[in-house]
Amino acid sequence: MENKIIFFSKIPKYGYGKTRLKSLLSEEQRYDLCNLLIKENLDIIIKSNIDFCIHYSGIGNLFDDFEKKEQVGSNLGQKMFNAIKEELNYSKKVILVGSDLRGIDEDILYNAFDMLEYNDIVLAPALDGGYGIVGMKEAIDIFSGVIYSTPNVFSDTIKIIKSKGKKVGVLRTVRDIDTVQDLISEEVGSNNIQLIGKGEYNINFRFDEKYVFRINMKSQLGLDDRQIEYEYNALKLLEKTGVTPKVYRYDIKGKYIKKGYLIMDFLEGNPLDYDKDMDIVAYMLAKVHSCDITNHNLIVAKKPFLAMMEECKKMFFVYKNYELKSHVTEQYIEKFIKIVTNLGINDEIQDPCIINTELNNRNFIIGEKSYIIDWEKPIIGEREQDLAHFLVPTTTNWKTDKILSDDEILNFIKEYKKYNSIDEKKLRKYFVFNILRGITWCSMAKVEYEKDEKGIVNQDTYEKINTFLSENYLKMLYERFYGVLDEK
Repeated sequence: MENKIIFFSKIPKYGYGKTRLKSLLSEEQRYDLCNLLIKENLDIIIKSNIDFCIHYSGIGNLFDDFEKKEQVGSNLGQKMFNAIKEELNYSKKVILVGSDLRGIDEDILYNAFDMLEYNDIVLAPALDGGYGIVGMKEAIDIFSGVIYSTPNVFSDTIKIIKSKGKKVGVLRTVRDIDTVQDLISEEVGSNNIQLIGKGEYNINFRFDEKYVFRINMKSQLGLDDRQIEYEYNALKLLEKTGVTPKVYRYDIKGKYIKKGYLIMDFLEGNPLDYDKDMDIVAYMLAKVHSCDITNHNLIVAKKPFLAMMEECKKMFFVYKNYELKSHVTEQYIEKFIKIVTNLGINDEIQDPCIINTELNNRNFIIGEKSYIIDWEKPIIGEREQDLAHFLVPTTTNWKTDKILSDDEILNFIKEYKKYNSIDEKKLRKYFVFNILRGITWCSMAKVEYEKDEKGIVNQDTYEKINTFLSENYLKMLYERFYGVLDEK
């Protein structure tokens, strides 16, 4: 026999394999991905009409319909060498192909055998520093002494080949699918992928320098698989304002990442500086709040104060039932709830507009052109809710050390009123509701952080939560924003 392909594979086992994808994919999704990659690559080999045999490890009947042999050896290098040596007993040229690769097609298989006409060995380098295909026409041990699963596997193997005086042909580069970046590369067809931000609800990657690939992890709005579509629709609605990212496409479930994602522009700039960028923000928020919402499909807060109160009580309920809660914190929150309830919670929406609802300084990109980003929780509400959320200490102090003074707040409101009117009485009411929302969210998040068996991942966030729930901080909020209302 002239040519033989070894399809070198491990039978997937539920709960094992692709461990570097645990942060993104569930056990079932990782299991399904392994099977998908095996099927797609095996189909390519079958279509090539080149004779092949499967050398496998693991338990199962996945390969029962094909010629198969169990891998032999105590490590990866030994197993590959023994497989190639075995098949060279029956064939003149043998290439071994990994089962979890992308970039494999019939051409690369034919080229590998063609290269063996005038080379002793062929290799297809992988983007992670390893290789995905190795071929020989005589059994040569180029595997001993190589430390696998490192970025130096390919280069170390080349050195060994040259030290043996053998000639090597290099095929085009392929990709192992091992990391989240690998999956995104396959979704978008780019090798230029870098992580730019990871939060509780979304992970953002930059690709090709000018785009963002945004993966949705879960929904704050209870929309599950529809969350990414909701965010996409909001950004399309806001596109005409010129102050939000341009969005290109979305998918509620990617082929490889198995999560909802959208693709939008990468925007250059810096986070908001509260000491010098407030006029820019006033203009941008006014543009958003003036956006035509005639054909919207967003959630409407018909009774916004009631909706906020229900959200606050739901979050606070988690804390109230926590065995390690602080009674001082609990008492302050209960006092705040009583005060805002007395202000009335059944008012209906009067001047609806699209609002972001989450406006900390990192939701703004300030640069030559400035933008509002992170539209994962937009609703149809009232502009005063957005403005109050933007100005309260539980927002400004979240990612910075800034708490706005009364004069700074008044100056911002004055600037905003150049573009839009404001009901200042309603704005003051939203102030105390938004502070309550921030504190109750922290109370819930504290419980989730401390009960998480994986440990506290974001130490800075955890420390800020504890600061906001401390007696001194709650006392400051009460004296500045709640005390006068309580006296009334």
